[in-house]
Amino acid sequence: MGLSAALGPAAVVAVLAEKRFLKRKEIQSPTYAPVSTQMPSAEPLDNSLNATRMPIQPSSEPSSQPSTQPSAVPSSQSLSQPSSEPSSQPFAQLSGMPSRQSLSEPSSEPSSQPSAEPSAIPSSYTEPSILPTWTQNPTITSSNAPSDAPTKLFIPGEMLLVDEELGIKLSSGLEGRLIAEVGEKVEFATGKKSELKFHSRHDGAGVVNLEDRGYVYVSNSEESKTNGGGVYGIFFNLDNDIIGYENLLTNTKRNCGGGLSPWNTWISCEEFNRGHCYQVDADPMSPNYMQTQKTVLGEGRGGRFESVAFDNRIENRTTVYVTEDAKFGAMRRFESPTVGYDSLHKAGDMSYLEFVDDRHFQWTTNLTAARESANDVYPNSEGISVHDGTLYFTAKSTQKLFILDLDSLTYKLETTGLSFEGKGSFNAQPDQVMRGDRRFLYFTESGGNNPGIYVRDLYTGKYMTIFEADEDDGRYAKDETVGLAFSPDRSRMYAGYQTAGVLFELKRSDGQAFP
Repeated sequence: MGLSAALGPAAVVAVLAEKRFLKRKEIQSPTYAPVSTQMPSAEPLDNSLNATRMPIQPSSEPSSQPSTQPSAVPSSQSLSQPSSEPSSQPFAQLSGMPSRQSLSEPSSEPSSQPSAEPSAIPSSYTEPSILPTWTQNPTITSSNAPSDAPTKLFIPGEMLLVDEELGIKLSSGLEGRLIAEVGEKVEFATGKKSELKFHSRHDGAGVVNLEDRGYVYVSNSEESKTNGGGVYGIFFNLDNDIIGYENLLTNTKRNCGGGLSPWNTWISCEEFNRGHCYQVDADPMSPNYMQTQKTVLGEGRGGRFESVAFDNRIENRTTVYVTEDAKFGAMRRFESPTVGYDSLHKAGDMSYLEFVDDRHFQWTTNLTAARESANDVYPNSEGISVHDGTLYFTAKSTQKLFILDLDSLTYKLETTGLSFEGKGSFNAQPDQVMRGDRRFLYFTESGGNNPGIYVRDLYTGKYMTIFEADEDDGRYAKDETVGLAFSPDRSRMYAGYQTAGVLFELKRSDGQAFP
């Protein structure tokens, strides 16, 4: 609140004339405890939003005496303690310390107007965003929401807003645009277009960080015809502008999922009976650029491989996990005593996932036992992600999420989307899974009338919507969301629909990173 608004013009003049200042106690910034898995309900959904802007409730009538205590304190602890008696001098100087909470100072004379307006929208997401300045959306209307006006806060699933141009329903606080479409040349920021047309049946994707040169969005093609698959790259500069589009891998087919290596390469997996996994270096400055090689992950016989994830906690060893999208598809673990690009092209130790009981698992060299375990417990395994000793993977046909503790060899499992919060629904088959930077697991979805991108809160276990197809539009019914990836600073999310052949770029209206 401005000084003149709080004190009135007469008080301000008096302050400047007399130059008398009221000594105030230093306001200490509140300290917020880190997120604890033991107390999920106490943490806001977005860790980047670490303070709460709460309204100060005005009294119904102005008081005849200055208040010695704020009339409504939104926090369990007051940010500033007023003196026990009202000061005889006007308040002359506001604190220079910024605060996310509104501060209401008692004045020497009662005000005829309330000192603050209450917020219109209470929310667990606490930091308001700026007005959208970047969008290619047409008029947005609310869907299943209490208001026709879109909120500016990023609150997964609390409100879904229809983007009629894209044919999807976005969570509040998100903006989207179409950046590529099958059969069309990719448009660059300069206005020029690529020589190649955007590839068909795009699927698994990742982002290769080129540091001060930008980044590359690498994308598989699941085309089944000979030489119809491969990997392509959309090149971005540091301003998130598209500057190039290239073919990075040829002479493969049905390139489905994959994963990023700790040394900044993309592993692309073929999904057919004798498919293999290939290492793709998308950095034009690397000596391995365009020198794609088949890895040893598929062994000699190959398989219907889906996705890979690395456990890079041990610096001098390589440990990588590979899922196989088949009824008897056993997850494999490859271990190499070396690290780096060459580690995936030399011999190492291979073992396979076997569940022992409803709590424990083991890694076995008995492939037959592992395949039987896959058939019984985790058929058609799909997406996989590893973070800090925890392995997450999905079994598509049974709609299960498995959470493996790699150190204790114990696990938990649950049905995806069953514990749902907010608008939307995640009730079709889970596909890719990606561990977020802080709080969320992100999922793609295959099938259903409104496939979308969803998150699971790691602390509450609740599933929520990022975006999903607009059922009334119908263009993505029975389709599959694919291509989930994030820019290096996580300010941009990339995802789209495979059959429709579209790729979107999403960002938060408040400019914050995706958690």
